[in-house]
Amino acid sequence: MVDTPQEIKEKRFGRVVPILLVFLGLVALGLIFRWAKPAKPVVRLEWEGLVVLSPNLILTFLDVDPESPKIGDWKDWEKKLANHPRIRKVRITRDPDGFLNINVQEKVAEFVIHVGSSLYEVDEDLEILSRDQVLADHLIVISGQFTVGENKLEGRQIFDITKEMRHALSLYPTLKSRISELVAERDGNFTMYLKSPNSIKVYLGDKLELNVFRKLYASLAYMETESVKAVSIDLRGEDAIYH
Repeated sequence: MVDTPQEIKEKRFGRVVPILLVFLGLVALGLIFRWAKPAKPVVRLEWEGLVVLSPNLILTFLDVDPESPKIGDWKDWEKKLANHPRIRKVRITRDPDGFLNINVQEKVAEFVIHVGSSLYEVDEDLEILSRDQVLADHLIVISGQFTVGENKLEGRQIFDITKEMRHALSLYPTLKSRISELVAERDGNFTMYLKSPNSIKVYLGDKLELNVFRKLYASLAYMETESVKAVSIDLRGEDAIYH
């Protein structure tokens, strides 16, 4: 084992410190030069996180003309967009080179609720994301005489329906692409409309429970295996009846 004399250690350490200080000084100067120089005017908007929303829709919400946007006081945009029904979070930062970076986290639409003559996109908390302006694709429509509050769907019935639908679709995910609409009828029964394997009307009875979805899943599997063509399926009894 070779011991390094204390004097050599001190010399090596003494050379490292000035080099490190010079490096840190250069980094500091670079940062000062970058951020101390006057920021360029905002000339371009950079968007991140958009899924169903578009830059045009957001600018229109901000009362900014999408065709010839005048940026104006963009510092108020975060506050305004926080009130957008489809936006969960938003962060806006300005780059010194003239870019305005807008990072958006959207809320996710889960169902379309059909009440009267209007369609409401809602998230998992039944908060209304849109009215008569459905943007998300492939959503199941739930129709019925539900209560529409100021910002969300209200009432035990719609809560229970969406809860059962959510649970069933988590266990039988292939049904999601097959179901077009679920109707809560006035007489208390439920009717479902399928779009795949073809247009089929399904009578579910007066209870929307997991066993009904299990029977529906098994019925569709049987129909496809046996090449059965039907325009309606009655699941109200012990056995499925095809017509």
